[in-house]
Amino acid sequence: MKRHMTCFGVLLLAGTLISCGGGGDSPSTPASPASSNGGSPANGTDPGNKTNPESNGGGSVATPGRVEETDAAVSLSPGDWSPTDENFAWSGGTAMQSKVIGATATFTFTGSSVRWIGGRNDQGGIALVSVDGGPAKRVDTFARPYEIHTPMITIDGLTAGPHTLTIKVTGEKNPEAHADNQAIVMVDAFDVDPPIVSHLQETDPDVVYSGSWTHDDNAHWSGGGVRSAPDPAFGGARFTTTTGSKVTLTFRGTSITWQSGRSFDHGIALVTLDGGAPTDVDTYGPATKFQEVVFAAAGLADAKHTLTIEATGRKNPASSGTKIVVDAFDVTSLGRRVQEDDPAIIYTGTWTRHNVNRVWNEGACNTTPVAGSKATFTFTGSSVSWIGCQKSSCGGTARISIDGAFVKEIHNFRPEPIEAFQHEIFRADGLTPGQHTLTIQQMSTNSYIVVDAFDVRP
Repeated sequence: MKRHMTCFGVLLLAGTLISCGGGGDSPSTPASPASSNGGSPANGTDPGNKTNPESNGGGSVATPGRVEETDAAVSLSPGDWSPTDENFAWSGGTAMQSKVIGATATFTFTGSSVRWIGGRNDQGGIALVSVDGGPAKRVDTFARPYEIHTPMITIDGLTAGPHTLTIKVTGEKNPEAHADNQAIVMVDAFDVDPPIVSHLQETDPDVVYSGSWTHDDNAHWSGGGVRSAPDPAFGGARFTTTTGSKVTLTFRGTSITWQSGRSFDHGIALVTLDGGAPTDVDTYGPATKFQEVVFAAAGLADAKHTLTIEATGRKNPASSGTKIVVDAFDVTSLGRRVQEDDPAIIYTGTWTRHNVNRVWNEGACNTTPVAGSKATFTFTGSSVSWIGCQKSSCGGTARISIDGAFVKEIHNFRPEPIEAFQHEIFRADGLTPGQHTLTIQQMSTNSYIVVDAFDVRP
């Protein structure tokens, strides 16, 4: 059975470049916030065929890396689970879902942290997640955008050794969910000892376009089909059929994936990382697949990198067109991510909790438009980052202090159509190892600032 993503790889000096092949199955229509790390203060610590539609035996123990839901280390309660929507490119090709109250998925692994990979949408319900029979955490999988192969919850700080993660379907749903919400819970994969991952949209300010690109607001794309008034609907994807059109992402991290899609009219792109040897990526598929990772590069130095995607005008002989789609990017980095609801973060003033309107990290964020409101994060480490949002309606000015000393003010306004979600707004390196506090104070009125997460490095 396949545990890790398998695709054709090309080894470069900068790291391992992977151009992932494969097409789709038959199209269908769509069907489905979370949190993670406990503890206060926060401590810094360092993606074959899936065939079994129900119980997978549960007779194995998984080791670090991506583990698909068909692996022997995963057990799904018999008769309670069914395949998810084939129109989406799930991790490894498929995922399972259930709305049966009491249905369980268990995952046995060896490691000190674990992440559930699943899906969120307006049909998502609430699950109870526990490790080794300990206290359960409620994970709300409801969100307005449709997101797949996405982190649902990360649990870390576990003792080294074997553990069992249990996911239980409750049949409950978010109070904001529509009456026809089915309270579905999706299980796609699990990551053992995972890195930090940020899911950057095609509207991120670090994504630069040249040539001719067109917006597609289809709800099947990451971030598509939703907006937060008064913002226009900028989310979704960008596509081009113009030879020579390019998109360039500048990022800091240890791996990168390009999320696109496959279809009968998609073409071949030329992908270059840090000016190295270019790689052809064929995005053709016999049927449409959304939110598919078509390129990945791993093993990168923890430094700044540049990824360039260029439309070549070439195509697979079976394709009827040369379309290239840019949907999103996943960037991984070292350290530990602390979610917005962690007890290590103290909020004062007026905050709106558990915003699920956009593509937030692990499902939700906290926001405030009220001047004087603060978020104070206590952590142990030598480096910290604030993960938030920058766009026209989240353009508040934030005053940053570390250990009570003023550092800088950050103006988060970005002109339309820029929308930066899961974006690193501030980073401080070179702190004396030990305990510190990072304070973010809202200085504006009627323009939001967002706390999505914080990243801590030793």
